[in-house]
Amino acid sequence: MKNFLLTILAVGCAVVLFLGNMHWKEETAVSVEDVERSSGGASVAESDAPVEEEADSNGDAEAILKLAKNWPEEAQLRVEKRIAEGVPFKMAFVGSNALDSWAPLSKAAIEEAYGEEVVSVSLQGFDGTTADYTNENKAADLAALNADLVLLEPFTLADNGVIRIEDSLLHISNWMDAVQAENPDTVFMLQPSQPIHLAGYYLTQLDALEQFANEQEIVYLDHWTAWPGTQEDELLNYLTDENLPNEEGARVWSEFVNGVFVGE
Repeated sequence: MKNFLLTILAVGCAVVLFLGNMHWKEETAVSVEDVERSSGGASVAESDAPVEEEADSNGDAEAILKLAKNWPEEAQLRVEKRIAEGVPFKMAFVGSNALDSWAPLSKAAIEEAYGEEVVSVSLQGFDGTTADYTNENKAADLAALNADLVLLEPFTLADNGVIRIEDSLLHISNWMDAVQAENPDTVFMLQPSQPIHLAGYYLTQLDALEQFANEQEIVYLDHWTAWPGTQEDELLNYLTDENLPNEEGARVWSEFVNGVFVGE
């Protein structure tokens, strides 16, 4: 009888242990499921978030570089670097008093296309010759802008009949050297001043400027291709009596520049 009771007790204990173990497993499983449901895949979301953010960042960079496809290669590489740094790419448009007509239009279009946090544009106009610009040490002001890219219209029309083209080109070269001494990675682009009706020696000066740009491997933006020819009377509809771009001339010039800096 004693042995029988011991056997029954042993079996009872085993049953209790078995049932207790099963209950513990069920509770544990429920707790894990609850935690997973409550945290949502929050752990999954958290791990995915940086990947999604990185994908968005890469997509933004690709979109920006697509807009910049017509820039000089060095400028494209530099804007990519600026994007990675989270620092705006700085452009500077420098030129004669004609700058006041077209450049604000291009500045607005470029900053709207890229966003000012990506590309910012500053304007530096000057009413004088290349010699005046040198004598007033304006190149130091240009260097102080710390521009990544400079689009320069070097006062060729103001120099016409006043400064020899050889001297003009020497001034331009010295300005670039001064800027790049402070900012070695600054990229320069050159463009002519506005066309004028029945131009004479002025055309020879601009041919020399374009040749200089080619020899120095500087991109030359020949916006004259968008204007009527200098021998055409229609050109007068694009200029004021002072040979400055009027509203129509400013539109033509700015749209040409925009086509280069905001590629579609």
